[in-house]
Amino acid sequence: MSGAKNLLTEEMSGLIGDDITKLKLDKKINKLENIAVRSVDIVEAWQESGKDYITVKVYANLLDYTTDETTGQVVSGSKTEPVKFEEYWTFTRPVGNKSWQLSAIQQVE
Repeated sequence: MSGAKNLLTEEMSGLIGDDITKLKLDKKINKLENIAVRSVDIVEAWQESGKDYITVKVYANLLDYTTDETTGQVVSGSKTEPVKFEEYWTFTRPVGNKSWQLSAIQQVE
């Protein structure tokens, strides 16, 4: 997480950190492989309370599976069947020429 910390808001860092902690406690490893981003489209941009926001729709497919750390067996997902997904990622920054941080991910079912 240390390498990504500056790219995430505190809230997102906490949420992702909690997910990682749970996986570690359960002795599981989540793997994302063969990521193919099909499109990224801006769907909304605005300013509010001294901050810039932008939301993009990400459409992609990848292999997403979880393995047991001890046995290496797949416990969910698939190593061979890619899944398609559509998500909305919202980024924020203080108004001006500042660095963007990921502030939210909304998954579309």
